[in-house]
Amino acid sequence: MRRLALIAAALVALLGLATACGGDDNAASDKTETTVPSGQTTGQPTSDPNVYTNPQLLAETSWLNTKLSDKTVVAVDLRKKESYDAGHIPGAVWYDAGKLKDPDEKLYVIRDTLFAQYVGDLGIDSTKTVVAYDDNAGLSSARFWWVLWYYGDSNAKVLNGGFPKWQKENLPVSKEAPAITKAAFKATINDKVVCALDYVKQKSSSPNPNVVILDVRSTAEYTGADVRSAKGGHVPTSVNLDWTRSMTDTDPKVWKSAAELRKQFEQAGVKPGSEVITYCQTGVRAAHSLFTLQLLGYAGTRNYDGSWAEWGNSKDTPIQQ
Repeated sequence: MRRLALIAAALVALLGLATACGGDDNAASDKTETTVPSGQTTGQPTSDPNVYTNPQLLAETSWLNTKLSDKTVVAVDLRKKESYDAGHIPGAVWYDAGKLKDPDEKLYVIRDTLFAQYVGDLGIDSTKTVVAYDDNAGLSSARFWWVLWYYGDSNAKVLNGGFPKWQKENLPVSKEAPAITKAAFKATINDKVVCALDYVKQKSSSPNPNVVILDVRSTAEYTGADVRSAKGGHVPTSVNLDWTRSMTDTDPKVWKSAAELRKQFEQAGVKPGSEVITYCQTGVRAAHSLFTLQLLGYAGTRNYDGSWAEWGNSKDTPIQQ
């Protein structure tokens, strides 16, 4: 139904009623739905705290099962190769999660030319909807989603519950590697979703209530009890919320409800409308929490990709314990 300038008032009212009753917050939707704008979300556009703002970022197993013959949907398996070979979602391609960091600059995201080659060889380009999955609570698949987003692809999704949920529901599994038609993936760097050491240092040394540095490591790492670099502790002014708290305690692990997630982020000091910088040890767990924040509609999220492996090994970086 189209809104026309010259339509009768009664019909306008009817249209308004129909619009108010419309909308679909089902995460299992396809590529025709609204996608996340490059670099930002709209930032809490929904007034209902019980609803994910960007549900299209999560793919449910039931939805993916209906898309197995859809050539525009590419499932990407981020598990170990032997696990993929033992059985995977039919039609899924395998990506080495170790190739999400650059082979020469190991602290940072894989460079654009290499990533474009790797995913292009898997048949991925801008016409495809990627659904990434793993067997570790979405850790590798959220990192893959973030790298795709960093390189300009906002159509990717993460499979909620991953392969463990797929198996538990007795959905089809295959050992056959699919035939792949290579594609040309164009990597366009989106520098709004990443930041470097100097940026974090500046934000840390000049506290701003609208900027939150979020440490998503364990409490032991945050306090310095668990030291994984030359120095232990955390970035000054950062707050701590372990990435695992985004997931349910029961297996297979899925994302918690929107209301639970919003509550725990806000209790940690992450308020809607804030710029949020996430970090961990290597930027992988940080990507998972960034994905969760995007799911909830938080705008201005950046992954400090060097994370504590860089900060904790730098001689001139301050720390707190």
